[in-house]
Amino acid sequence: MHEATRLLERVLREGFSRWRQLTFDAKVIGSLALANWLLLFSSDTIVQVSRDGPIWRLFPGLLGPLYLFLVGAIALAYPWRDLRDRAAFGDRQRWLHLGAIVALFVVIPTLAAVALRATGQPWTYVHDGALMAEEAARKLLAGHNPYSVDYLDTPLFYWPMVNNPALYHFTYFPLLFLITIPPMLLTAPLGWFDERLLFLPAFIGCLWLAARLVRPSTAVRLAVVAAITLNSQFFPFVIEGRNDDFVLFFVLATLLCLQRDRRVLAGLALAAAAGLKLHAIVLVPFIAVYLLARARPRTLSGAWRALAPTFMPFAIVSALVFVPFIAWDAYGMWDDVVLYNAGASAWSYPVAGIGFSMLLHGLGVIPYRTAEFPFWIFEVAAAIPVAVITMRWLWRDPSIPQVAFGYALTLLAFLFFGRYFQTSYLGYIVAAVTPALFLAPRRTRPVIVVAAPAAGGVPSQAAAGEP
Repeated sequence: MHEATRLLERVLREGFSRWRQLTFDAKVIGSLALANWLLLFSSDTIVQVSRDGPIWRLFPGLLGPLYLFLVGAIALAYPWRDLRDRAAFGDRQRWLHLGAIVALFVVIPTLAAVALRATGQPWTYVHDGALMAEEAARKLLAGHNPYSVDYLDTPLFYWPMVNNPALYHFTYFPLLFLITIPPMLLTAPLGWFDERLLFLPAFIGCLWLAARLVRPSTAVRLAVVAAITLNSQFFPFVIEGRNDDFVLFFVLATLLCLQRDRRVLAGLALAAAAGLKLHAIVLVPFIAVYLLARARPRTLSGAWRALAPTFMPFAIVSALVFVPFIAWDAYGMWDDVVLYNAGASAWSYPVAGIGFSMLLHGLGVIPYRTAEFPFWIFEVAAAIPVAVITMRWLWRDPSIPQVAFGYALTLLAFLFFGRYFQTSYLGYIVAAVTPALFLAPRRTRPVIVVAAPAAGGVPSQAAAGEP
């Protein structure tokens, strides 16, 4: 027994010594990749035919175990290469290795799910949110308002959920089906379309944007890309077709544009994010406070000059997205987007997830999962104080990290006390705040040195002000 203890102590000491020798990116990538490889065996599941199943079961026969072996090998190989020959394991090799990890964990399973769905039934191997977006686009192409019709005549009817309330409501914002229409028309000659043709490139775009946001350090960029890729509550939902990565793409684009003083582009990206899903609406007031805190205007005209370059394009695009459908059927849109999620519609979404609502259901406060309950009181009571506190921090320190943290904390408070708090929401929030931990300093305009007009005077410095 004593010898076994000494052996264990020696192994732990040696392991800790090797761990300390790893570079920062090797520590992050190795630990996250190994942990997620272990989760792949049973915990990381996605919707398949009639129920959820492990990701590796997307691959038939011996391909499933082979897939697991390859993922494990590539996960362990990164820290091993870092220790074995760090000089030969240069930046290019590290990016290629991380690219292989991204491909094995996300890209290949997503393409497999798309192929299985395309060669099988349209309601299999896909999340109902993606199916809803596709069918809403088809309804609009047929001349129907997606917020005024039901979806009983679509493949969503066969999706594996008993009494799915999504058959009677389209719960997302209009841009999701509007942006679906062009690629759907382009792929019409093929006879099939999958929403993940949009979502998978958006996921890759999220990784690129995150790398551009953070400090220009290869190790940091590798670690941030890996942290988003290997977020266990994020990447499995990309595979099955949830839209969180699509929203995140435009949120990160907004932050990157602000970081680089591209205010018009920031407004357009913010409008795109807010036109997709409620999650992004929470970001809007933080962007406004950030712009005002940077400018410190003393007059209303000064405040207008600070906000207009971003919020004029935001307002124009938002009006183009929302106003036609509000004018077409305002109540239908209100019922689908607000009442349905609040539990006040005829067919409401049941309480679900890992948040406050399930705690109340477990305690018997909510007798059954489709019962009405005033969650909005708790959402407002939690979110407003968090928003006020984080906006005060943002006012004192107007920086992109403060915007990201304020947005993430406020959204977390709001969603946790909502009718349903899915694990994918938590994964989205963590992914949204990950780059903020390593954000690069905000790029400022150069200081202009102007000679003083008085003879013998000293030069004065003036930084180019922001509009």
